[in-house]
Amino acid sequence: MIIIINKASDEGPTTMFNQQIVAENFFLKDVNALRDSVKPYLVAEPPPADPTPAIALLQTVLAAEILCVLRYTMISVSQDGLQSAWIGTEFQEQANDERKHMAMAATRIQQLGGTPNFNPPGLASRAVSLGSYDVNFAKRVNENLEAEQSVIAHYRDLITYFAPRDAQTCAMLEDIIRDEEDHTSDMADLLGAYVS
Repeated sequence: MIIIINKASDEGPTTMFNQQIVAENFFLKDVNALRDSVKPYLVAEPPPADPTPAIALLQTVLAAEILCVLRYTMISVSQDGLQSAWIGTEFQEQANDERKHMAMAATRIQQLGGTPNFNPPGLASRAVSLGSYDVNFAKRVNENLEAEQSVIAHYRDLITYFAPRDAQTCAMLEDIIRDEEDHTSDMADLLGAYVS
């Protein structure tokens, strides 16, 4: 955790404390935890016709997309997003793409006989407040860029798993990766423009 020391303030201790703390990259931590949670499925050969491993893998896709929707929506309505139409619009478009991916993953889970989990446990990113998005915009974009790259790596691992087993899921993940790669490119461009 990084602590920012501010000048003296007349604000109460709770408000001041909330403004002084800048959370670490919980988004990246959550994505990496999701990746770690499914490693056993990626190395074991599933029993024929057992959808359990596929559903578990797709639940991590759904969880990652939920986090992306939350983070990108928060940035779109952060101080920077509200003051800059370009920033607000860009992150709202990304959030909309992530909602579409969320629906795709949930639909595929249902098709395989599972129940989509829209409240995955243990995701620290959900507790990050909107105020933290106003502390250091460039840092937040960089965190999202790192996490998106980890999401893409995770989805590539899943494609390797699904390619010989499930062409439909594999094609869905390939479609999602194309959007995620566009997001990383857009964020890198935005970061370059913002810090220049």
